[in-house]
Amino acid sequence: MKVIIKNWYRIGGVLLLLMAGWLVFAQPQMSRVQWLLIFNFMALLAHQVEEYQLPGGAPTIINRVVYNETTLADRYPGNELSICLVNTSAWVLYILSVCFSRVYWFGLGIIFFSLFQILGHGLEMNIKLRTWYNPGLATTVFLFLPIGIAYIETVTGQHLISGWDWLFAVLTLLGCIVVTIILPVQSLKDKNTKYVISPWQVQRCQQIIRFARVGGAKQ
Repeated sequence: MKVIIKNWYRIGGVLLLLMAGWLVFAQPQMSRVQWLLIFNFMALLAHQVEEYQLPGGAPTIINRVVYNETTLADRYPGNELSICLVNTSAWVLYILSVCFSRVYWFGLGIIFFSLFQILGHGLEMNIKLRTWYNPGLATTVFLFLPIGIAYIETVTGQHLISGWDWLFAVLTLLGCIVVTIILPVQSLKDKNTKYVISPWQVQRCQQIIRFARVGGAKQ
């Protein structure tokens, strides 16, 4: 269990490579909607690699920016255990969207969940940190955004969703936020947790902020 908690995003990176290889060599016959939902899941895996490995540093940035924690940002409210659960539970939802690709309101809700990253990475984090980049921004802009636009254009252009589907999609988005973010973080927050975020992540957070500060302002 400890190995998974500390390496889940690396496991996700390997899964991403395996999926890419399978798609290239197997060339499965799928609908455009299915392809977009698979790409959306692969984008999630790439997004998590960017946040936690290349360049990494996202855990303490999230604690600092989203939860306004400065003194215990290496362990509170998010810690290694809750971070693992937050991200791997998202895998389940994204995989379900692929398996049930014809439940278009659910797929749209998952797409909304991906686009929701724009608010955090594109706006909140950069504004509060006064930076032009934060870990996860690149995959949000260059993967989640175009995939999301393509999915919405596809399901609307092919008349696959109705007015109620939009409502159910929004409810799905809210459910994803509660299940994969709020519940794990709030139920496992502990200032004395043993699941402290690694010093490497803390160091990388500081390096990224110094590198990406607008105008070269000091941290």
